Parts: sequence; C-alpha cells; structure tokens
Amino acid sequence: MESTVPVSYQLVFKTDKGTVYQCDRTNRLILSFWGTHTPLSARDFSQFRRMVQTVNIHQMALSTEAADEVEIFTLPRLDRCYVLTLCEILHLRELLNGAAFTLELNSLLRECGCSTLSDAA
Repeated sequence: MESTVPVSYQLVFKTDKGTVYQCDRTNRLILSFWGTHTPLSARDFSQFRRMVQTVNIHQMALSTEAADEVEIFTLPRLDRCYVLTLCEILHLRELLNGAAFTLELNSLLRECGCSTLSDAA
C-alpha cells in the first residue's frame, strides 16, 4: 500500500510492521497491518485499541497452554478478524498506541491554535 497511497490519506503513525492513515475524504482511519487495510471510524478504532490493550500478555508469555498461543480479535462492525501471536499483539499495540498518541497530540495542538504534525509534513 505504501507506493499507492491515495492522495486523501494522511500518515498518522508508522512502524516497521504497519501503518495508520487518516482518510480526509471518508473521515476514517485506515489500519494497514498484517497484509490488510481496514477502514475504521474513530470510535471503532478506539474500541479495537481497547480490545488489544486488555489482552494479558504476561499470561500469554508464561502459559504453556495451546489456547494461550494466539488471541483472536474481531474488528468492530466488520466481518474480519486477526489471529495474532504474542509478538504480533505487541507490534499491533505499538502501532495503535502510537497512532492514538499522534491523534491526541494533533487535537491538542489544534486547540492551542498551533500547527499540527500533519501540517508540518
């Protein structure tokens, strides 16, 4: 997706495992992770982020049970899910938390009348 990013997409946050874009045209966040490109409303993005945050990674790491080797995440209002290992969950958390931080920072900067991070790009 990197080479064919639509003009309406603005980069929010990127790691070596994924990217979050904001689409100005559809007012959606686009989660590009694990070979998928998933449009989410801001509300669904927050809900999905909370889902990922609630996984007990310590239990996953210490467990010898086969059931604790992966976690299944269903995306809000979509017929798609992720089946992720502990390492993949950690990568997804990094991506979602970084995007949430960037969005919050941009919101605070706008409130103060400052230029946002996306304005500087």
